[in-house]
Amino acid sequence: MSGADEPGLLAALVGQRGDLSGLRALLAEGGIVERPPGDLKQAARRHGFRPAQVRRLLAVRELARRWHVPADTAAPAVTSPREALLQLQDLRTSPRECFAVLYLNTRNQPLACEKVAVGGLNVAALQPREVFGPALTLGAAAVILAHNHPSGDPTPSPEDLAVTRHLQEAGRLLGVEVLDHLVVCPERFRSLREAGTL
Repeated sequence: MSGADEPGLLAALVGQRGDLSGLRALLAEGGIVERPPGDLKQAARRHGFRPAQVRRLLAVRELARRWHVPADTAAPAVTSPREALLQLQDLRTSPRECFAVLYLNTRNQPLACEKVAVGGLNVAALQPREVFGPALTLGAAAVILAHNHPSGDPTPSPEDLAVTRHLQEAGRLLGVEVLDHLVVCPERFRSLREAGTL
């Protein structure tokens, strides 16, 4: 657990009123969910929690632990261009040109989807750092590139193909695989991998 509102929220849950310095000190020591129950219990007592408050705190920890789903196992793997398109629906309706990247882990599960360029898009001028900077931060193993053609024609331009090859080479050097590049329109889309141009 982390955040500015935590002491107040946790105080309400465990029934603590007045001075919250002990609770703040407990939170400062580390996460509630990540700590073993015995360690959390001892720390809570050390910071002045009464037995009933300790029981409530352990109940909060257990609920949070059960509800927490690690990002690594949360989403199904993306195994086709159509599944990738489900993560990129905003591109279909955007009246402005956008370039987006779907970042995937080693199991092809989505880690994030980021728009790296919006409006007045010159695909040929797109820099690898704009695409792969987030990939390195997220620890992504692969990416799926996507941009829209508001005109309604998903046929890739020569510039689209050139930037795809350029980014594919940059990804190879960085150890991040470019799995596909989708050209998206409101009613249609084109997968460069399925078209044999990737």
